Amino acid sequence: MNAEMTQRVSVILDKIELELRRLGYWRGEAGRPDAQAFCSTVPFCLDSMEFWQWLEYVLISRLRELILNDSPLPERMLTAPMAQEFWRGRWGEHKQLIMLLRALDDCFAR
Repeated sequence: MNAEMTQRVSVILDKIELELRRLGYWRGEAGRPDAQAFCSTVPFCLDSMEFWQWLEYVLISRLRELILNDSPLPERMLTAPMAQEFWRGRWGEHKQLIMLLRALDDCFAR
């Protein structure tokens, strides 16, 4: 992955974090789900955590770790459609977050 792409992803992740904070979803280490929640085999761990928790504790955390270690990033990602489904009926309130997730997904569209 080139430096420009890595920088673009990092900036979007920071914006997603800020939007999660603005919406009151960001919980930090104090709100981290227990270890068992991460063992889920269901997409987005929806049987063991809320989607916004998955964004913070799985997606953002993992992508930042990959960037820090200069590891390959996913080839494809589709988080925006899940966000739209999760916040169905409350799309207006979550529009900015969904747009940021779409921008992140677009980084990996090949």
